[in-house]
Amino acid sequence: MSSITSPPVVRDDTTANLSQIGQAHAILIDPATSRLLGSITYDREHGFNLEWDSKEAFKDWLDNEQTAQSIELRPSKIERGSALYTTNQIFRCARNGTGGLKLYQKKTTREWKIESKRIAGSCPSLVQIKTYPHTSVVLGKYISNHSHAIGMENLKFIRMRDSTCEMIARMVRYGKNDKDIVSDPSSDNN
Repeated sequence: MSSITSPPVVRDDTTANLSQIGQAHAILIDPATSRLLGSITYDREHGFNLEWDSKEAFKDWLDNEQTAQSIELRPSKIERGSALYTTNQIFRCARNGTGGLKLYQKKTTREWKIESKRIAGSCPSLVQIKTYPHTSVVLGKYISNHSHAIGMENLKFIRMRDSTCEMIARMVRYGKNDKDIVSDPSSDNN
C-alpha cells in the first residue's frame, strides 16, 4: 500500500527562500498580507498613491479628470495578474497614440486640412491601475504631466462621447441650427 504525501505549504513571509523549496511544492500566498512585488501592500508602499473603492469609482474619477483637464486617456495595455493581483491596466494620453509604430507605408503625400492629434515624440501622461483578488479596492498612480497644451487648446483633439453625439442628433432633429447647438446655454435669452 503506497502512501500519498502532499507537498509542504509555505506561507508568504518574504524571508522564505523559495528556490530551496523547489518547483514541485505548492506555495500558498495570502494576497491580503503579502509584501511581495505586485501585492497590494507592496504597491501602496511603492508609488500607487491613489485609491478607489471600486472599478466604477475609478471610471467616475477618470471621466471627471478627462472633462476637467480636456484630455483623453485611453486604455493601452491590460495585463492579467497572478495570485497577488488580478489586472494591471495602463491608460495613456490619446495624443500619444496607443498602438505603437505602424508598418503601413503611405502611398501619397497628401496634406490634410485637419492636423493630426498625434504629437512628435510622446506624451508622458498615464494612469496605471491594479485590481486585486481579495478586495474591490483599486490602486492607481497618475502622471499628469503632458508634453502638449491641455484645456481649451486640446479640445479639438478630443473624441466626443456617444451620449454627446446622440444629444446633438436630437437637437438637429428638433430644428436647432449649428450656432445654437455650440453656443453657451447660459447666454441664451429665450
